[in-house]
Amino acid sequence: MRKKIKAGILTAVLLLAVLFVCNFVFRYLRYDKYKEYLSADVTEEGELFQALPASGQGIPGMVLAAENKCFQLYTNTTTTEIAIVEKRTGRIVWSNPQDRENDPYAFGIHKEDLNSTLTIEYYNHGKSSVKTDNYAMSIQYGQFKLEKIADGIRYTYTMEEPGTDLGIVPTAISEERLQSLVLDQLTEKQARTVKGNFKLKDGVYTLMDKAALSVMGMKKLNDLLQEAGYTEEDRAADMELAQEEEKVSFIIAVEYRLTEEGFSASIPADGIQEKGGQIYRLQLLKFLGAGGREEDGYLFVPNGSGSLIHFNNGKTTDAAYSQYVYGIDPVTQSYIVTENTETARLPVFGIQKEDEALFAVITQGDALAGIGADVSGKLNAYNYVYPQFSIREMEMMNMFGATGSYADTPMLEKDPYRQRLQVEYVLLSGEDAGYSGMARYYRERLTAEGSLQKSAETKTLPFYLDILGGVEVKEHILGVPYRSVYPMTTFKQAGEIAGLLYAAGIPDIRMNYQGWFNGGVYHDAPDKVDILSRLGGRKEMEKLAAMLEEQGGRLYGDTAFGKIPHTSKRYQYKLESSKYYSGYVVSFGAVNPATLRQNSILDWYEELACEVMSPKFLPRYVEQYIEEIEHINITGIGLRDLGSFLASDKRRTEVINRQMAKQVVDGQLKALDGSGKQLLVDGGNLYALRYADDLTGIPTACTPYFLIDEEVPFYEMVVHGSIPYTGESINLSDAGEGNELLLKYVEYGIAPRFLLSWQSSGHIKYTSSSDKYSVQYESWLNEAAALYKELSSALAPVSDSFMTRHETLAGGLKRVTYENGTVIYVNHTLKDIAEGKIMVPAESYLVEGGEKDAQ
Repeated sequence: MRKKIKAGILTAVLLLAVLFVCNFVFRYLRYDKYKEYLSADVTEEGELFQALPASGQGIPGMVLAAENKCFQLYTNTTTTEIAIVEKRTGRIVWSNPQDRENDPYAFGIHKEDLNSTLTIEYYNHGKSSVKTDNYAMSIQYGQFKLEKIADGIRYTYTMEEPGTDLGIVPTAISEERLQSLVLDQLTEKQARTVKGNFKLKDGVYTLMDKAALSVMGMKKLNDLLQEAGYTEEDRAADMELAQEEEKVSFIIAVEYRLTEEGFSASIPADGIQEKGGQIYRLQLLKFLGAGGREEDGYLFVPNGSGSLIHFNNGKTTDAAYSQYVYGIDPVTQSYIVTENTETARLPVFGIQKEDEALFAVITQGDALAGIGADVSGKLNAYNYVYPQFSIREMEMMNMFGATGSYADTPMLEKDPYRQRLQVEYVLLSGEDAGYSGMARYYRERLTAEGSLQKSAETKTLPFYLDILGGVEVKEHILGVPYRSVYPMTTFKQAGEIAGLLYAAGIPDIRMNYQGWFNGGVYHDAPDKVDILSRLGGRKEMEKLAAMLEEQGGRLYGDTAFGKIPHTSKRYQYKLESSKYYSGYVVSFGAVNPATLRQNSILDWYEELACEVMSPKFLPRYVEQYIEEIEHINITGIGLRDLGSFLASDKRRTEVINRQMAKQVVDGQLKALDGSGKQLLVDGGNLYALRYADDLTGIPTACTPYFLIDEEVPFYEMVVHGSIPYTGESINLSDAGEGNELLLKYVEYGIAPRFLLSWQSSGHIKYTSSSDKYSVQYESWLNEAAALYKELSSALAPVSDSFMTRHETLAGGLKRVTYENGTVIYVNHTLKDIAEGKIMVPAESYLVEGGEKDAQ
């Protein structure tokens, strides 16, 4: 009997073990639902290139490669540069400056750079970073192939430095043998010439790379060695010292295609071949449409709300502009935070000259892209802006030696990005030749693609109200600490705050409730939804939603998917988090004010330590969250990070690059949008606009890089009239105060936003929410009502109208024109400014042409 019992227990244990292993394998190792959201790219087969017969005079030195109804594509088959001709106007856009040979600033490699259309950065065998271009390693040697493709052409570059016949010259020779066999047999001058071609290290002379590439230099060196009596047999003996490295060689194709509005330039990354090095960054058409020293214009860059860099602004000692699209990948981000920057949320840039403009949209590879720009007088005589793509990431590893010495060694991903990188260029002119025209074009394009749609007719300005609900706190029983939730605002109290705002004349409240489920603000993993009973539970929350909706408002439940607190009980951070390429889990925390490292919990609140959820497991959590939220009767979901936080996963066995991560996130936004709930998106990266019903935390300023000359509301011009939006919470931001803030909001069409609570902030002083230091509703009700009344008077009449034009007039006066004919003048200066028949007082604004003129 005992044997049967033991056998039964053993069987049960084995069965449980098998079930555990199976669950582990299929839940973590084999789970690959994310792959359903990934797309593939096919590279078109090329054909033999044959030039088309050019109509008219053509372009000297170039042949016609492609033509459509509006444009012609010309190319120089020797230099591989291109020119786009607009047939209606005769306007020409050049890939390279046509007067570059006369550049007074560019010398050496910078002179060569002006002849290139593609720049690469790579690591060689010695783990050294090298930057070069397709002119230096391909074009000047004729190492490229030209093919015909649909609507355009493809240049395939073999980027390598051709070898030189070394003859009897050894690539390495010992110091002793060089002295005895060669130098002692020559004159002092001849000996200096020979030694000048070698570098000495650890008793061995190694032939320098630059010397090996010189045909004349090698001929002279061979003659001297022969004169000294050096032979082939001597070379063979010395070459045993040479450590031959694999020759660096890359094969990269660049395609150009005409479109209805301009042309596209792309790199089919699946065809990139590498030998002897690993590419990690590409720059495409760096000098396309560049502005010269004698031209007037500006560069537009998507820095925050938008920025302009004026041609020839004289800032020759300031650093060049460089910024990642959608912000830096958290997996490659440094733990040290030295500055706060506004994110570039749109993958666009442009160049304006006189009454012409070139506008660029990064359509493929945007999550891997960055924008670079610089002005004349530094490396060359041109003003230029261009895209760059990180096709492979790297991280620095500390390598320690036996003697205690250490060095940082780069670790690169094994495989690069293998899909297409593409930029589409649009030629604009006339009234569209400026940042307002670029914004108008982009808005119309996004509308045609379905990413934006015209707002329903309304003349009400929304009021965005964040409510601080449950906050994580530490409590004690008999001296034993435990985690609990403090109700800063219950659902019923939130309703009372809303009632007071309604009574103050605020009709459209869009409430985002923070800390409503799973343990408070920094909630547990959202695969389950447990509404906090301390706040009133599900019944009270649904009553609050009904009350807001009855008044025309909305209730959103704030939810985070990107960052999961380390205190989470259901999240397996070692298995489900993104990892660095070295294998460590990606984790962050608060920024320690003493060290500036963003991995602190500031000693008393552990929930600030968080891990980054891998895109691999994001679909599972979103799917389970939707199953839970569908049965809760609230208006929508507040997405704290899904529309602004984009992270890759560099785990060694299954790398998910950032472009793949973007595709996965897009799929989850689509699923959430299809759940029947409205979506409030914080941040508002391009890929999230298609699904957003409201936007919060949009960029309302730009990062003040030294090279920047002017800030513009480009982002606002794109989304206004399509998606209602607001910035940061006014009572917690440094966006300015009083008149300064009011004028900025009027100019940019920004709705007000406040974060409020019922209880005083003193209750959360030593908690993870201690940064919400001024939120008690009684302190802000009057100011919120007054600000809303002022903003509503100016902006409610245009709340459903497109912002069609933004201008800076004489004296610094700003003029904003809307589709319905309303014009708003904003004077930020300390002096009254006259414009035509109107006078705008200092630090004030004036509305004309709408339903009401107001000051």
